[in-house]
Amino acid sequence: MHQFKALLMKDIRVNMKSLLMPLWIIGGAYVLFGLVTAGALFKGNNNVVIGGIPLAVLQNSSLHQAISFGLQVAVFFSFIGLLFGISIVSLSGSLLNQDIKHKCELFHRSMPVNIWKIAASRYIAGIGGMIIVSLAVGIVNMLLVNIIVSIATPIQVDWWLSLNGMLLSWLHLSVGMGVLGSLCFVLSSLFRDNAIGKGLLGLAGIEVVVRSVNFFMGLEIPSLIKALVKLVDSGVTNFGNSASAILIRVFNMGTTNQIGNSASQSLPPDFLARMWGTLFTGEMSIKLLFCVVMFVLATCIYHRREIQF
Repeated sequence: MHQFKALLMKDIRVNMKSLLMPLWIIGGAYVLFGLVTAGALFKGNNNVVIGGIPLAVLQNSSLHQAISFGLQVAVFFSFIGLLFGISIVSLSGSLLNQDIKHKCELFHRSMPVNIWKIAASRYIAGIGGMIIVSLAVGIVNMLLVNIIVSIATPIQVDWWLSLNGMLLSWLHLSVGMGVLGSLCFVLSSLFRDNAIGKGLLGLAGIEVVVRSVNFFMGLEIPSLIKALVKLVDSGVTNFGNSASAILIRVFNMGTTNQIGNSASQSLPPDFLARMWGTLFTGEMSIKLLFCVVMFVLATCIYHRREIQF
């Protein structure tokens, strides 16, 4: 246990710069957004509009709840999700090749350490570390967004729904990042340098062959690229579609009749249960199993790979 802890702490230190890179980018975005917002408020431009309707006229409490939940989902799956998706690819594609870069592969591979511990430490420090950093960003983002909305708009933030929106978005994004990172982890075991580029080139070659065979032989072999994209993105897409279908209905019905809070304008009583239910599906089990299989495959390939002096 002490040996694995030492390995994990070493790998975290090695990858610290890559793990913190998204924080610097998001921090810069926050500063830029703050300056733009301050400039708009200074000029007196505080007429915030959603769906063509000024926030000042949105008096229905259900609309405030829908906005509190939907705002966290929208922010997490747009800028934050894109940033961490790029970051996880960049980092996980080099996790098993860092010793080559630092010219110490022979030293580390000759140590009396189980190869599975080495691979697990790098997997957890890289992919797991990036997922934990994304949670920290999500929490800070939720606090900042809710404080700004509370101060600058008449919206009454529902912190409980906002927290659930952030956590659900983070969990779905984490599963997608795990699948994408695990795939890149395998590529890092196959290729010593430029693993992502070579992997994309290989996938493109397979896609060309599949399409050519389908065209000339009239077959319907499924696309590997489409299957991988669906595996990574389907959880996020399904959750986003499920949430938006309900939130848009509440928003549309609420804005057409601002007086009163009829049941048709309110969030369903089982709204959160339905949203959390999007996590516990057979498809999610397949994604987690895929991550395990990719880790085992990458470790086996890495174990049999010739050591570079």
